Amino acid sequence: MVLPVQSIQLNQYGITDPVSNEGPTNNDIKASRELLNLLKSYNLYETDEGKKRREDILESLNRLLQQFVRRQAKINRGLTDQEASQVSGKLLTFGSYRLGIVAPDSDIDVLCLCPRSVTRESFFSDFYNTLTKVEGISKLQPVPDAYTPVIKLYFYEISIDILFANLDAPTVSPHINVLDDNILRNMNDSTVRSINGCRVASYILDSVPNKNYFRTTLRFIKLWASRRKIYSTVVGYLGGVAWAILTARVCQLYPNCAPNQLIEKFFRVFSVWQWECPVTLCKIKEPPNIPGLMSFKVWDPRVNPQDRHHLMPIITPAFPSMNSTHNVTATTKRVITEELMRALEIFKTPNLSNLELWEKVLEEQDVFSNYKHFLVIEVYGSTEHAHGKWEGWIGSRMRFLISRLENLGNTYIRPIPGFFKFEDDNWDYASSAFFAFKVISGVAENSKTLDIRSAVQSFKDIINNWSDMEKYRDQISFNIKHLKNNQLPDYVLSNKSKKRSINEISEESNRL
Repeated sequence: MVLPVQSIQLNQYGITDPVSNEGPTNNDIKASRELLNLLKSYNLYETDEGKKRREDILESLNRLLQQFVRRQAKINRGLTDQEASQVSGKLLTFGSYRLGIVAPDSDIDVLCLCPRSVTRESFFSDFYNTLTKVEGISKLQPVPDAYTPVIKLYFYEISIDILFANLDAPTVSPHINVLDDNILRNMNDSTVRSINGCRVASYILDSVPNKNYFRTTLRFIKLWASRRKIYSTVVGYLGGVAWAILTARVCQLYPNCAPNQLIEKFFRVFSVWQWECPVTLCKIKEPPNIPGLMSFKVWDPRVNPQDRHHLMPIITPAFPSMNSTHNVTATTKRVITEELMRALEIFKTPNLSNLELWEKVLEEQDVFSNYKHFLVIEVYGSTEHAHGKWEGWIGSRMRFLISRLENLGNTYIRPIPGFFKFEDDNWDYASSAFFAFKVISGVAENSKTLDIRSAVQSFKDIINNWSDMEKYRDQISFNIKHLKNNQLPDYVLSNKSKKRSINEISEESNRL
């Protein structure tokens, strides 16, 4: 792929003027081509065959959606077959697929946008039942009670999350503009969260001066965050939306820079960012004085007391704007900042080629070798469904454990993203999450009296307060223990285990 030199001079992107309008040199264009080859070596680009398979899957889902919408129109509105044939829904993508940064292991996030005759209840009953009969679909899991309700499944081994939203309209036009705020009128919060995934992705793309440069830069940043173990909203790091917004903001500040330049600018900008100032791609819209829209709450620390406690506010560009990083804690903010500083220092290293710099920045963080103490949360289930629900609940509460460990005052904590699958003699399904920590003051490193019991007990009390506990009590269990690094299980130290990606960690963890 040839990276053309493009000059953006006339339009301002973002809420401020650019830091620089300077463009790339010939050496920068050459370096960006080298960067593309590096990213391809990490298998970050979907093959043509893989792209075609994803397109076929989306076409199949769209056919199923239209059949479902028309079926519901006949049931709920009493329409004839001919009348129902004029009613339609719309299948929309968001996430990495919408942003155009699909890798072979990427999931697909889709939204079923439906007319008023289709209810959320029918989506989780009628549409779900239809999916159970489709060849190629497996691991089907409805999560109607999640923070953002979702049907999770695999379609020919590709992970897919399907969200639902319905409009106050008899049909959904194929040309509907989802960026029009008026489509949110009278929607409940859950539906707004579902549809805003699509709106946020579109706004991000529209906010950058050069989409190809943005995509290349974002692929690198996401790879870096994943390899440095700071890609996870579940344990308080940043997720895909936040990393995309940060990358887009750098593209706005340096609208003519090539990807090789933008990567370095990214670390220069955010390693010293003053987080009292939120990162935004556009002006935050106030709720308009319009019935059906005026009641929405937008991120505003002047009005909302809880917003004042957010440590790294990265604000979504679509109305109603929300903080994509509300889970960030003092601990994870510190870790993220340290990683940003580390990368910047590497870029300052003299006498290294571009490739050497990038490879050093991308060097994988080996947390298990660098720490002496670990807190392990073991999650057990007798069925895949029960284990998934239980793991999702525990994952959604982990930030509270981090906060309680922070309060001890003498430990340096490093949450490790993801759950590790392992085999257990007594349970059919088992996984574990790890928190690395070390003593920084007050207690000797080799002491046997490091007391985390109060923090652990408090976390256990939170976990045992699960609303579904009575339903699943006989199918689940969990255990928390402290291990030293010489006691770590083989499944985290060898290739025997499969560590699941953040996309596979029961996304309901973020939504409960």
